[in-house]
Amino acid sequence: MKRWKRTKSSYFSVLLRSFAIFTLLLVVVAVVLLFWALQDSSRTVISLSDRDLSEYDSLLESGKYDQFPTRTLLGRTGSIAVVDENGTVLFSDEKRSDFSAEELACIPLQGQYIYPTVTYWYDEQGRQMTLVANDGFSSVSYQTPVVLDADHKILYGSIPGMDSDTLSDEAYGYLTQTLPYGYYIWKHPFQSADGQARWLILYEQILRNEEYAHLSMVWSRTLILFLGLYVLVLLAMALWLSRKVCGPLKRLEKGFTELAQRNDPEPIQCRGPREFEQICSAFNQLSAQLAESERQRKALEDNRQKLLADISHDLKTPITVIRGYAKAICDGLIPPEKQPEYLDTIYQKSTRLTGLIDTFHEYSKLEHPQFTLQIKRLDLCEVLREYLASKYNELELGGFVPEIEISDESIWCMLDKTAFLRVLENIVSNAVKHNPAGTSLFFELHREENQAVLDLADNGVGIPPEIADCIFDPFVVGDESRGTRQGSGLGLAISHKIVTAHGGTIQLVQPPSPGRSTQFRLTIPLA
Repeated sequence: MKRWKRTKSSYFSVLLRSFAIFTLLLVVVAVVLLFWALQDSSRTVISLSDRDLSEYDSLLESGKYDQFPTRTLLGRTGSIAVVDENGTVLFSDEKRSDFSAEELACIPLQGQYIYPTVTYWYDEQGRQMTLVANDGFSSVSYQTPVVLDADHKILYGSIPGMDSDTLSDEAYGYLTQTLPYGYYIWKHPFQSADGQARWLILYEQILRNEEYAHLSMVWSRTLILFLGLYVLVLLAMALWLSRKVCGPLKRLEKGFTELAQRNDPEPIQCRGPREFEQICSAFNQLSAQLAESERQRKALEDNRQKLLADISHDLKTPITVIRGYAKAICDGLIPPEKQPEYLDTIYQKSTRLTGLIDTFHEYSKLEHPQFTLQIKRLDLCEVLREYLASKYNELELGGFVPEIEISDESIWCMLDKTAFLRVLENIVSNAVKHNPAGTSLFFELHREENQAVLDLADNGVGIPPEIADCIFDPFVVGDESRGTRQGSGLGLAISHKIVTAHGGTIQLVQPPSPGRSTQFRLTIPLA
């Protein structure tokens, strides 16, 4: 039984199907966008008088006042305040003064289906009279109509919580919803977690209907603009159809021209009809093969040059020590009783040189998937002590002051000793090379959870921030960070690869600890 294999569509059928799908998507997006805009506008401009705030009592009781949906219920400039039964402000979105008992009593009570009305008229003497009444019913409290004269004296009715029969200007403004300017003010009772009586004061933005009209207008304009763009897209599609054939051919022409000039052309992107895909795929394959061959040739040449430069960078310091010690012995500057000590140092440095040369030989394999370290379970404390013991004379002669802090307990790690010593040598030799005599070198090793942490630091000239982020990149000249122009910049890159191969990390600590100008931190997993 033959398996059915889907074939690529022709040029004409692909264009026709793409045009139909694109048109359908535009219509669907327009409908969804309009529906979402209207729904969002309706939620945003909902009237506070239509809401039962008791659904937020648990939120208020827990004291999470900042999570109250202020903007949704009260408008973009609305706000809330929480006061106790004495009118003292306990929380406020904005800076608010405390309320007097009279002012608190005059703030209308918010309740679902309550609509306060204020009526003004003039008596026979021409004085303004005010009637404040509530349309609707609240299960929390019921307030009888109140009549006030021009001096804000209560002539009829009463206000719960009021001891005086004359209102202050602020209390009158709260009662008649004329204060604060531009807002309706309401109060809603609730209890705190410890049972104390609290009032939620709500400042509702007055221009809610205008907001709704504005949002509706914005989204209507958006829909009109979208439909206008849809018409423009239809016109552009007609023009695109006429140029569809010329586009891939021009890209092919440009690619062949760049290829003839031995440049590395960008791959040609051509998805769709089988005719163009076949041509573009063949060209991209040819271009990629030629570009890869050229990159490999350049990479081999660059690696060879960088490797030679790195050898001189990493071997200069130990060779200088060996030469200096040997010259001192030959010139008779070393007493006979100290010559064995100097000869032992020369032997250790020559052994170290052998290890470094072997590591350079292995550098080309660091990127190879089969590269492995010769690891053993070693005491990192003992490895560091041995290294510092072999390095002590060199540091002392150079005028550097080692500050050593190593844990008394053994810290066992899986290490390739030669490779790890290479990491230490790279960092310490850079510190010695690029810092003046008298600089302190800090060596701190301790255990931290399931890893060993080794800090190598100095209080020398430091590393400028502009090069700190790329200090471990291959072939970045690290000497630039010390103000000189020596070395290839491969040493820290090699150190980074070796530590990473151990399953650890190495980083330049920024900012360094107090008293340090440069600080490298190495972490190695415990064995």
